[in-house]
Amino acid sequence: MPRNKEFDHNEKLIVARDLFWKKGYNATTLNDLVDGMKINRSSLYLTYGNKHDLFLKSLNNYIQKKDKQYRKAAEKGEGPLEAIKNIIHSVLESALEDTNCLFTNSVFELGTTDREVGAILARQTLNAVALFEELLAKAKEAGELQSDKPAKALAHFLVSGLVSIYNTHILFGDEQLTRQNAEILISTIS
Repeated sequence: MPRNKEFDHNEKLIVARDLFWKKGYNATTLNDLVDGMKINRSSLYLTYGNKHDLFLKSLNNYIQKKDKQYRKAAEKGEGPLEAIKNIIHSVLESALEDTNCLFTNSVFELGTTDREVGAILARQTLNAVALFEELLAKAKEAGELQSDKPAKALAHFLVSGLVSIYNTHILFGDEQLTRQNAEILISTIS
């Protein structure tokens, strides 16, 4: 009779996600995962699959977390333009607090070499673009945004700018520069 798994599946997934987040995919070893998650190898394989499967689950978990963060920040806005600014400020605060981003790391580490990871990253980028595009269109309709730039192109630019906030802070660790980067991004729609 098989033994019941005596651990919280989601709790252990978060531990794995955070390990990948801190070290990256390639630098995180199976021993790191087994030790960090405090489960044996067979439980890891039976529950999550191999290291790559676990990474995909971890990346999806991280993306869900960030998507909730963006939507929660957007909901706090009085109007669509303020919603966009709130999302940018939310990303800024995350970058300063976490000093790292699993999504950004994955773009540069695996985005072009791992088709499954690249597809997940592209899908999430398009989801973020769609959110910004919708908010930008509403801002134009409401007269909050006076721009002749196509909403889709501007939305792509803003999403790329979110990555640049993390990139700046990861590389330079300069809070003032990171804040300036976010404010310049906001100024493109103000």
